[in-house]
Amino acid sequence: MLAASTVDTARTMQRWTLILGSLTSFMVGLDALVVATALPTLHQEFGTGVEGLSWTVNAYELAFAASILTGSTLGDRFGRRRVFVIGISVFTIASALCALSPNVEFLIAARILQGIGGGVCVPLSLALITAATPPHLRGKALGIWGAFTGVAVAAGPLIGGAIVEGLAWQWIFWLNIPVGIAIVALTARKIDEGGRSFARVDPIGLALATLGVFAIAQALIRGNAAGWSSASILGGLIGGTVALALFVAWEHRSASPMMPMSLFRNRSFTAGCVASFVLMAGIFALGFLTAQYLQLALRHGPLGVGLRLLPATGMALFVSPLAGRLADRLGEKPLVMLGLGLQTLGLLMIGTLVTATNGYSAIIGPLFVTGVGIAIAFPTVTTAVMRSVEPAQAGIASGISNTFRQVGAVFGVAIATAIFASKGGYGTASEFVNGYRPAFTALSALCAVGILAGFAIRRPTSIDTPGRGRGDHNPTPASVPLQR
Repeated sequence: MLAASTVDTARTMQRWTLILGSLTSFMVGLDALVVATALPTLHQEFGTGVEGLSWTVNAYELAFAASILTGSTLGDRFGRRRVFVIGISVFTIASALCALSPNVEFLIAARILQGIGGGVCVPLSLALITAATPPHLRGKALGIWGAFTGVAVAAGPLIGGAIVEGLAWQWIFWLNIPVGIAIVALTARKIDEGGRSFARVDPIGLALATLGVFAIAQALIRGNAAGWSSASILGGLIGGTVALALFVAWEHRSASPMMPMSLFRNRSFTAGCVASFVLMAGIFALGFLTAQYLQLALRHGPLGVGLRLLPATGMALFVSPLAGRLADRLGEKPLVMLGLGLQTLGLLMIGTLVTATNGYSAIIGPLFVTGVGIAIAFPTVTTAVMRSVEPAQAGIASGISNTFRQVGAVFGVAIATAIFASKGGYGTASEFVNGYRPAFTALSALCAVGILAGFAIRRPTSIDTPGRGRGDHNPTPASVPLQR
């Protein structure tokens, strides 16, 4: 009876960890692009220009990317649940500050704080789920987590448009408050503390990594407006690269590195990080440019834009959990390659088929193709990374892969913007398409690199499924098969 009670308790904790971790990822991911459809309203209310408005989106992504490794390291040192709760609390408080913003400068500052909270709690949600879930069920669990995350990021414009048209832009942020409070309260009661490595915090490594990521990311975002040859942009790119090079050198010699370089000798881990970078570059660039195409070139309203993006965004809810279960049977390699292949094909079709006159009918099919590819790749790339490391490294592995994702998102938007601005403009639908087409052709080439990365992922020596391999012996987190 005692053993049965222990099993029931463990299963209940697994369910709650998955529910709360997925809900956290959805809420934080939603705020990445949910503000996009509110920009015209913010322009009217605050009287700010396009550069100030762009930072309401970009400040969140930059702070998110710069905080991931810090949060993961602190979680491994002081306890993942504890630091996860702190991250959710910061995010929730910052959401209230966003809603109360009297001007765009205050809003940008609050968005930075929001991004810091999100960057801390999202990778730890993934690490908590990984630690709480038996190896033979991790693919399914991470598939569900991936579905929530993918839908959140992609559905931001739809939900934001509905809220802006139906309520007011402040409600984009007010709705986070009760959800954040509920997650904090339930986490304290329902989730185990998770792993703790007791390694010393590496302040020099944290500073160098944060500086490097922030400097390069802000240069990529601002490069088109400020000029790629300007001192501030070149300084950011060069300075950020130098900081990251110093970070790598420091990590090699540090007794307690925050990013163990030995992880990158693991082929599956490295390939999964590269695939994550490429995947998110394609996702964010697609949403960024296509939302503008639908609103500025085709003249649809905010809610109409979100509805027309559903072929690309809605697939994750149905396909990602299935992809996660298939990963438990087949391994991640074929699914990552298939997903990124479909994303590449869809983006290439958009770049080839769209014209100034054929409108939405030309892209609805490619959006479906791209959406299915994203829904397949999103959870399986995550599973490939998390299955390739020991459970004690789950926190830092999640942090590293999420950093690659967020920097990939920034890079995707930056390259799409640079190509669009060099070839097209906002004057007419024809001008817009002149920039839209080559941008998507370039993005398809970038995503093709992800297919090659997927090819490098190794199949586990034993796929953990019930009644097979290590699954025969009551698998524990320590029995996860490693891909080397």
